[in-house]
Amino acid sequence: DIKIGVGKKVKTRDLSVFCRQFVSMLRAGVSIVEALDMLSIQTENKTLSQAIREVRTEIGKGSTLSEAMEKQNKVFPPMLVNMVEAGETSGSIDKSLERMAIQFEKSAKTQALVKKAMIYPIVVACVAVGVVVVMLVFVIPRYTDMFKELDAELPAITLAVVGLSNFIKNYWFIIVPVVIAIAVAFHMWKKTLSGKHVLGKLALKFPMTKNLVIKSASSQMARTLSTLLTAGVPLTEAVDIVADTMGNIWYKEALKEALEQLLVGVPLSQPLQTCGLFPPMVYHMVRIGEEAGSTEEMLNKLADYYEEEV
Repeated sequence: DIKIGVGKKVKTRDLSVFCRQFVSMLRAGVSIVEALDMLSIQTENKTLSQAIREVRTEIGKGSTLSEAMEKQNKVFPPMLVNMVEAGETSGSIDKSLERMAIQFEKSAKTQALVKKAMIYPIVVACVAVGVVVVMLVFVIPRYTDMFKELDAELPAITLAVVGLSNFIKNYWFIIVPVVIAIAVAFHMWKKTLSGKHVLGKLALKFPMTKNLVIKSASSQMARTLSTLLTAGVPLTEAVDIVADTMGNIWYKEALKEALEQLLVGVPLSQPLQTCGLFPPMVYHMVRIGEEAGSTEEMLNKLADYYEEEV
């Protein structure tokens, strides 16, 4: 999702609908300017609607569609802009937009499935924390006096629970601000370069997230690269765009390094293998595609496979 300002989002699904409607209008013989006028009116997302109006204005000043969309880079991602530019060059903007609609739809579907799968464990974790807090604050204190009347040496774990309960009751006004401060500090730190590296590495090492991160990154890389190459975007430019779309910084840097090697004539499959982040199937399939001259097809098959795995 693309955030604009406070509380405003242009979701992947919004961009998918935008591309689909744009394609339908263009194929119906509607001019780009007229299509943008209609899209700005019927688009429900206010941020996207405003961006479309700005694009329409820029085109009226003599800009191309891709140039106008690039000026609204907070709404329209670089990948979409490059696809439109490729479509302008080849005279097939509708095909480029259609490919982007498919790209956005598949991305939105995968995101929705992952979010849906995460709802249950997140709810269970929140309920568990809530139950523990209620037990410590309201239930344990009721038994404290009974423990004292027993006049017996209590187990260490029981003493620890009672001590924790008393600590929370007596110092909650300190604990709450400290927890909030830690949460804010963590949120700020994870946006720093060191934070991205540490959290990215943990995601790749932690057993519960490792497979999901690797397969999601493989799927995203393959699908995005396939879409760009099919549209006629040069490989070096496509890899650069794909690198910027990766969520995990280690994959982003690996693809940036792959770009540098591509510029000196190294085939893509080689840096994909040497970086150690992609499964063997990825670089083997890419190598086969390079040798057979069907890289886009192989990447598309990879994307289908890893989307299903995710």
